Amino acid sequence: MSRKLELIREEKLFRLLPGRTKHSRLEASGVALLDDNTALVVFDNLNQVARINLSFKRHATNALLPAPSLGSGFEDISIDHRHRRVFCLVESVEDFDGLLRGFVAEYDVDGHFIRCARLPSRLAKANKGFEGLAHLWQGSREYLYALCELAHEPGKGRIEVFVRARDGGWKTSHRIRLPKNPEFEDFAALAYRDRCLAVVSQDSARLWVAQIDEKARAVVQGSEVVYRFPSKSYGNVEGVAWLDRHSLVAVSDGRRNGSQTAVQTRIKASIFFGSP
Repeated sequence: MSRKLELIREEKLFRLLPGRTKHSRLEASGVALLDDNTALVVFDNLNQVARINLSFKRHATNALLPAPSLGSGFEDISIDHRHRRVFCLVESVEDFDGLLRGFVAEYDVDGHFIRCARLPSRLAKANKGFEGLAHLWQGSREYLYALCELAHEPGKGRIEVFVRARDGGWKTSHRIRLPKNPEFEDFAALAYRDRCLAVVSQDSARLWVAQIDEKARAVVQGSEVVYRFPSKSYGNVEGVAWLDRHSLVAVSDGRRNGSQTAVQTRIKASIFFGSP
């Protein structure tokens, strides 16, 4: 039985960005926190990153920033706060060998391009590529978690984990399989913080939360909770990020209702996670 998320506040993105109107195409697809007051938002139809103040009001720092990349837009975004790096996920691109792979464009926090590196996993279909991205450190090792929906197993998903290679790219580390959930029709977004994993189903308007045992490289049994978004109008959430242990910020692509939106939600029920 799913629990309900509580809406704190929301706003249409075009109202927050200078020079944008309700007719602007802002297909938001991912969000990450730059700091406690600022979110970065990516779009799957733009090679730009939006900087948004979390007050969800017009603010002098709100802006659209250029982000050169291989593809035409991004699927998700994540931030390395230790080294002040921003990672933007390209869902799938045909590689030199003819195979489909995801790529990650890397920038510094001032928007300067550093590199675009491929993720070595082969993808089955262009529209079943990587849907979410999270960055984390474990000691001195740097990892990316990439959410992938399995094209041959509807309703199932996994997280491909990559570790930073010596040449600055990424190599395969391991895989975390997500339990099949009858309330989940698809997998659209990923957030990770303090060993707490959040995964969004866009079609089901649901949020799945669990703890990850980083040593065992698996979901902690008994830690899973499913939440539903406040109404069916949130059935187009494409990106999510933790604000703290009990609240998140989410963005929608707006294609269903024409209202590209940033929303802040709170997990209504307290969550307790047992130690791994």
